[in-house]
Amino acid sequence: MNTEPRKAAVVGAGISGLVTASKLAKLGFEAHVFESGRGLGGRMSTRRGEAPDGTKVQFDMGAQFFTSSTKEFNAIVEEWERAGTAAPWEGRFACIDASQCVTKGVVTVQPLPEERRWVGTPTMNAVCKYLAATPGVTVNQATLVVGFSNFRGGECEEGAWKWCVETRQSGDPMAPVVTRGDYDVVVVTDKALASERNLKLHGEPSPMASAEVPEIANTMQRCSQRSCFTLMVVMNEAIATEYDSFDVCNHPMIAYMARNSSKPGRPSGRDQWLVHSTTAYADNFIYGHLTKKGTGAYAEQMKIISEEMFNAFSDLIVAQLQEQGGLPQDSEDDDSSPQTLPRPLMMEAHRWGAAFPMCAVAADEKCLSNTKVGFFACGDYCIPPSCFPYGYVEAATLSAVHTAIRAVEYTASIHSNHAQITLASR
Repeated sequence: MNTEPRKAAVVGAGISGLVTASKLAKLGFEAHVFESGRGLGGRMSTRRGEAPDGTKVQFDMGAQFFTSSTKEFNAIVEEWERAGTAAPWEGRFACIDASQCVTKGVVTVQPLPEERRWVGTPTMNAVCKYLAATPGVTVNQATLVVGFSNFRGGECEEGAWKWCVETRQSGDPMAPVVTRGDYDVVVVTDKALASERNLKLHGEPSPMASAEVPEIANTMQRCSQRSCFTLMVVMNEAIATEYDSFDVCNHPMIAYMARNSSKPGRPSGRDQWLVHSTTAYADNFIYGHLTKKGTGAYAEQMKIISEEMFNAFSDLIVAQLQEQGGLPQDSEDDDSSPQTLPRPLMMEAHRWGAAFPMCAVAADEKCLSNTKVGFFACGDYCIPPSCFPYGYVEAATLSAVHTAIRAVEYTASIHSNHAQITLASR
């Protein structure tokens, strides 16, 4: 009897991939995670650095917080809290109606209802680091998956499918391809593997094409995603607003603003803000002025976006402070320039080409699967979020948990069938 642990290849080290890997490892698998980037977290990633004056700064680049609407996810979040990697954000939350901000410099602010809002601590990706440390999980960073191959394993003709994963070092198209295997199951959590972008840029098919699971690949392609720009801002002096987080409605450029330095475990030096753009604003740049990361044109584009987003952020904050009573209202007879925030100590923009999924493709099944060959896909695009955009961490996590369970059921059924065939042949 084969007593070797079952092996799983998991593509992507965001929350979906690492929840899947951690769950499988706890159920007796060796889980090998392949991540094209150098860090963990995906859209739960954290950027750390220094401002020009040496101040330590830290920004949650994607998800700003997450909520829970189910008992299943509540139990998972409680585990993260006990491990010290998640905590409630005891901030002050409001919604800004900015429909008159551009034309009149006026906003309406409404406090949001009290609700438990969670963040990773001391960084948003701390949850992902905790999951990656699960015994049985191995993470291969800066490793790009470029293809898959499978074959029949076992001692008889009806043996289970085994998978190999073809990889190369990220950022080096001339690096040799390394084949790694053999895996009982494959779980893809990076939806980009099904994208035709490779074909457009490099004349190569998408990695999913080699897996020969078109029903999964086509479904992944069918779900497009919203784009977004993120602006990181470090102010010399704290902004005197009474709120730490703003949902922004009816503004052409800004969708969300948060004081990152108000979150638990964050550096308490300078006032640090994170601003998300609207999808419409991001799409206008990404599809109207597409540039490649790492080029001079991209750097110039990011400078323009930084200036435009900071100016819009400044207008919104000044209007909110006036509404709050912290600044005098501009007089219609005053010919002086309108009030603005002081120039920041630091600001930098980041582009998310795929920020939020625009559909849910597996609301009932909670994941995509081919149980004939042991190939699965999961993520926040499978389950509709309980609320936009703060329910995506819950959706991604629950999709991953159910994927791990399906993978275990698949391998158990294959093992059972193999044992029955072996007995029958004696």
